[in-house]
Amino acid sequence: MWRNASHAPKGGKGQVTVWRVLLVTAAMALVACGDEPLESIGLRSSEWINEPTVPTTVVVNTTTPTFVGADELEWANDEIETPNVEDTETLLAEVFARRQGDRFIQASRLEIATALPDVGFPGMAPNGAEWVSSQLVFDNDGSVADDPSAAFGIWSAEPYTRSRSVAQMAVLRVAMDLVTATELASGEIEPSCAIFADRTTDSCEIFSVGQRDTWLLTASGGPTLVWFEGPYRYELFGRSFVPLDVLRRMSGEMVPLTSIGAPAS
Repeated sequence: MWRNASHAPKGGKGQVTVWRVLLVTAAMALVACGDEPLESIGLRSSEWINEPTVPTTVVVNTTTPTFVGADELEWANDEIETPNVEDTETLLAEVFARRQGDRFIQASRLEIATALPDVGFPGMAPNGAEWVSSQLVFDNDGSVADDPSAAFGIWSAEPYTRSRSVAQMAVLRVAMDLVTATELASGEIEPSCAIFADRTTDSCEIFSVGQRDTWLLTASGGPTLVWFEGPYRYELFGRSFVPLDVLRRMSGEMVPLTSIGAPAS
């Protein structure tokens, strides 16, 4: 206790009285707000600090298809009428009669399948492909040539309406090469790049597609895959813009030509 006023803090009882009035007034104001006057303060703070609204972006993953099924392709020559399917000799004579100076003669799938029994075609084509051109190849005497015997063009546009370098994505050539196919199958000759020593190529290598040996011949125009199946030698050429993996998959997914769609008859 202070013994005299001279030792009391400045402000004295008057200042204490003012603070008491202010505290009482504040307490009355809080009571007037309800039973829990401070509850909303903590709630608003929590909403602002811990639960902000954050804009989000939903990313939708899209995958561009690599292939289209062969059944989805338009065959440019399927409109050709083929009345003599049962008579192969007559059919081939009719095809040869359409010749206009070129050994490569436009032919329907049915005509090609008749001339080359069990011939195959890739069950898929590169993404963007829409059309197929098909031709039988003849010697001057009217017989089907051995090398090549048939040719198929895979196009992104209707055949021959645009430049080959732009719209022709791949070319499949089929040759009748029973001798080499038999020698390879029997082990009489070993798979080697010497088989194609007469080709103008930058490089050659051999790899397996399934259980089958496949040759990769690389040239400036693009790669060519070569393989033997039955009596035929298949050569699949792809433009430089067609990935090699796509060509490899096509070569490993061969199906009978007659199983694709429903050729015109």
